[in-house]
Amino acid sequence: MPAGRVYLVPVPIGNLGDITQRALETLKSVALIAAEDTRKTRFLLSQYGIKPPRLLSLHKYNEKQRLAEILALLDAGSEIAVVTDAGSPGISDPALLLIQAAIAKSITITPLPGPTALIPAVTASGLDCSEFQFLGFLPLKLKERRLRLDRVRDHPSPSVLYEAPHRVRRTLEDLFAHCGNREICLAREISKLYEEFIRGDLEMVLRDWTVTEKGEFVIVVAGRESAVQTDDDEIGKYIDERLSEAASLKSLALEVAERFSVSRNHAYQLVLSHRNKEE
Repeated sequence: MPAGRVYLVPVPIGNLGDITQRALETLKSVALIAAEDTRKTRFLLSQYGIKPPRLLSLHKYNEKQRLAEILALLDAGSEIAVVTDAGSPGISDPALLLIQAAIAKSITITPLPGPTALIPAVTASGLDCSEFQFLGFLPLKLKERRLRLDRVRDHPSPSVLYEAPHRVRRTLEDLFAHCGNREICLAREISKLYEEFIRGDLEMVLRDWTVTEKGEFVIVVAGRESAVQTDDDEIGKYIDERLSEAASLKSLALEVAERFSVSRNHAYQLVLSHRNKEE
């Protein structure tokens, strides 16, 4: 019995013209398409005149339960395609568990190149992204979120995040509070009718907030070495404003270090100096 094969097929994130010829041919030829949302995939296929083969839902809530059924088809020699609602499978979308299980059984994985929001946002950001780290969506739990923000703060190259529209402002506020004032590019609705790129530093973008909170966002944040430089005079003004309200010198120093992207030791020395001046 010939071995089956898993095709990872990217689909457009907006413009229908972004799909590749190879992706269309693959979707026509496979025995099964495992789709994040079968209704959306059925509609998408209809736009290209493709009569859908068997469709099976594969999303984050049922991926474990679907593995046995899909692996049985692969063992029987079937070729299947995996698609998400938009973009490339496996990037902040379902597919990882299936990919791992297929690899464990020596089943061939064939990833097709194609649409993704990540690369267009990086290339259009205007930041030096010859190196960057991709962190997906920030966790919602506070402890995990702070750990991920630490990685953004400390990384020397740009960081790239995905964010939902109703959380994008909060995420930018968290980035500003945790990482200090950094250059960013906020990319919205990539390849769609209302595609938009907002560039500037975090302080400016938040101060002049005019962002349409609709559609998916990609946030490209400058690395530590490219952070907006803030002199000690500006930090000193902030310390003077916060001294009377801070719980302790140590807590204020930590707050300053995170806000202005300076070392904790330097922040503590500045706080101590300004406290002494007041006395």
